Amino acid sequence: MQTTDIQPNRGGQRNLLNHKWKAFDFTDVFTDIQRGKRLKKADHSEGNTPYVSSTSQTNGVDGFIGNTSRVRTFEDCLTVANSGSVGSAFYHRYRFVASDHVTSLQHEGLDKYAYLFMVPIINRLSEKYSFNREINDERIKREKILLPTDNKGEIDFAFMSAFMRDVEQDMLGTTLKYFADKQAVTPPQKQLTYRDFLLRDLFPILEPGKSKGLNHLQRHEQGISYLGATNLNNGVLDFVEPVSSMVQRGNCIAFIRNGEGSMGYAVYKAEDFIATSDMTIGYNPHLNKYTGTYITTIADRIRGKYNFGYKRNAQRLAKEIITLPATPDGNPDWDCMEAYMRHLESQKILAYLHYLQKKAS
Repeated sequence: MQTTDIQPNRGGQRNLLNHKWKAFDFTDVFTDIQRGKRLKKADHSEGNTPYVSSTSQTNGVDGFIGNTSRVRTFEDCLTVANSGSVGSAFYHRYRFVASDHVTSLQHEGLDKYAYLFMVPIINRLSEKYSFNREINDERIKREKILLPTDNKGEIDFAFMSAFMRDVEQDMLGTTLKYFADKQAVTPPQKQLTYRDFLLRDLFPILEPGKSKGLNHLQRHEQGISYLGATNLNNGVLDFVEPVSSMVQRGNCIAFIRNGEGSMGYAVYKAEDFIATSDMTIGYNPHLNKYTGTYITTIADRIRGKYNFGYKRNAQRLAKEIITLPATPDGNPDWDCMEAYMRHLESQKILAYLHYLQKKAS
């Protein structure tokens, strides 16, 4: 096979300058190449297992299902989209169900770093294929991938893994420094006063969701959020084509009025969306992602009072009372709520980044 020199675009201890690269057949790189199995949307059951299909978003995950029979599950491998977003490749460390629109690529014994090294290279397939020329089973087996080699001319998986570890450490170090310098927000220092507020006073605009059901809309993976009676995925049931008469403005709180296990919850939505009539949408000009998240956390504590015999209708929702920090003149202290949530966010981000850096070292 023909070898090719690749010039580096990154410095560091391990770079691409000192390596020869060679084109390898997919069948030589991956010990197991297998396509997922067809599962119609109507046959999906509710569950928590990621369902990977041909979307180029959310790491290829197109939803979560509970199906265990007549499906194909994979774990610790790559997937590449055969159709739809053709050529989109992702690494999956977790167990998932694959649709027939993706192919699993696995090499026994590889770690996540070697897999991640190959993702952007495999993504180049999107330049070769399209909606009218999909990657079928025969074509993918004939494909080649350009990879670094060792002094024996074999694939240098050890270098690939080490290189990506260095990239990860560089990114974590840079990100940690950024958040330490820019996001070290201190919590409010003043003595706080709390007061009870009626929901209808906090949200002078309360309007119902406008959608009659998903069967009246067209699903689209790059559409807008479709909200319904679920406390999972921040209230998002699916993504749909926008219908102007149903689209509702973002920067609001959506209160869930109905639904088993989700009634009484609330979610903050920054983006525009379409919502079912199971939601009531509240607007306040002081809302942003920080104040919105603060209020939803407090509002969710009331959910225990609702059930199928005592639903959260519009009248009951308007009379709900939540306790919030207040200013001396008795208004909600929006600045205090925002500062507190910014502080929590910065602390969580820094703690998680330190964890990742320690784990990767």
